[in-house]
Amino acid sequence: MKLKLYAIPGSHPCLAVEAALGLKGLEYERVDMLPGLSPFHQLATFGKRTVPAMNIDGDKVVGSRLIMRALDGIAPEPPLFPHDPGRRAAAEEAERWGDEVLQDSARWIAIYAVGHRPESASSYTVDANIPRMPDALVAPLTRAIFAAELRVLGGGQERVQSSLRDLPAQLDHVDSLLHDGVIGGDPPAAADLQIASSIRLLLTVADVRELVEAHACGEWARRVLPGFPGEVPQGALPPEWLPQPAAAR
Repeated sequence: MKLKLYAIPGSHPCLAVEAALGLKGLEYERVDMLPGLSPFHQLATFGKRTVPAMNIDGDKVVGSRLIMRALDGIAPEPPLFPHDPGRRAAAEEAERWGDEVLQDSARWIAIYAVGHRPESASSYTVDANIPRMPDALVAPLTRAIFAAELRVLGGGQERVQSSLRDLPAQLDHVDSLLHDGVIGGDPPAAADLQIASSIRLLLTVADVRELVEAHACGEWARRVLPGFPGEVPQGALPPEWLPQPAAAR
């Protein structure tokens, strides 16, 4: 079976799908795209602008949640979802929340951070198969692309500020999912990969790293996805936007 994954370097849902492919032991070809150009390719090829997308023997599947289910159909072991109906329902709800809520918070925080420290963009493209541009072009291009994406698709700075305000409660929720055994199994399942990928992206942003590492989910996410690329140094996010430590809240 021929599998081709279309991805953006440093994209957390793309890396979640890659981890699932690795768990299944499936061989695949990865096609890396530049963030600013990927929507045009995806619309033309898949009818949707988003990644990840996968071509499975000619069948097109878009979105990490759908791809996870397709992979379970191709290679049932190890399963990405529990067999027990009750546990599966809880896992699917955690996966949905990770995809629809946590993933967006991590995305807009990281996009703002990289856009304001654009020299960090190349750290997310380690081992990516993309054209290499002169450093003098990378920073202004990154700043322009990420600013436009945040303004057009994310709702501007207000979206980043609200994501930062919500982050402590979201991290608490992930800790609760771990405590209750909804996630945290070995090997990791779909919900684990969906959620851990967002936590790992947040850990690449130095301004919020201490907050994430203060939660059990920080160490857990490092174990689940140890090879996540990228590093944004401190000072990318305005200090007044950052969540207060627990003792101050």
